[in-house]
Amino acid sequence: MNYYYDVVLNFDLEHIWKFYEWEKDDYFTIVKKIPLFRVSFETICDFLNYEVQVDSDFCEQVAHQTVYKGNLDEFYASFLLSDSKNSIAVAINSNGFVEAISYLSILESNHLNEYMYTLTSSVIGYKKLNKRGVNHKNRQMEKMKNFVLVELNTLYDEKNVFKMKYLYYEWFLEEEEDISKMYQKMKKNLSTISLSMLQHLDYLIRLSYHQV
Repeated sequence: MNYYYDVVLNFDLEHIWKFYEWEKDDYFTIVKKIPLFRVSFETICDFLNYEVQVDSDFCEQVAHQTVYKGNLDEFYASFLLSDSKNSIAVAINSNGFVEAISYLSILESNHLNEYMYTLTSSVIGYKKLNKRGVNHKNRQMEKMKNFVLVELNTLYDEKNVFKMKYLYYEWFLEEEEDISKMYQKMKKNLSTISLSMLQHLDYLIRLSYHQV
C-alpha cells in the first residue's frame, strides 16, 4: 500500500469546503500518515457527488492505517484519492459509508499530484447511493448575509427607525418611512443581494459598532 505523509485536512461532517473557504476556527485534522490511491477522475466525481459505501474488502484494507497527530483514531479509516490532477481525502465508518470528505490545500494538492505519476492506478469497489445536495453557496457570503439579517431583526425588534432608514437608503438609494415595509423589503432582497452591496452593508454595520 502507498502512503502520503504530513498533511492537514478539513473534515466537516456537513459540508465539503474548498480550500479557499477554510477558516481558522475550523477543526483541522493533522495526519502523519495516510493510505494513498491513484484512481480515475470518474471515481473522484462519484465520491464528491454521491453518498458512497466502499466494499468491505477495501474497508478492511484501509482500516486503522491512518496515523493522526496524537495517535488519535478520529475515524475508522481515511485515505487519499487522486487522478494526478484532482485530490481529495475521504473518511469512512466501519460499515464503509463515507462520513466526510476534505479537499487539500493548493500546495499539498500540487505536491501530491506530482507524486501520483509514479503510482499505478487502483480500482476501488464502491456503491453510489443517494446523490449529494450540491452546495453552491459561498461560505463567507452566507456568513455576511446572516450577520446583516441578525442586524435587521435586532433593529426591527427594537424599532430603531433611524438606523433602519440609514441602511435602507444605502441599500436602495430611496427613502421609506414605514419600518415594517423597510424590514420586509430588505429581508426579501437579502437572498439575491450582490456581493458588493453585501460587503458595503457589512462594513456599515460593523462601523456603527466600531468593529471594522
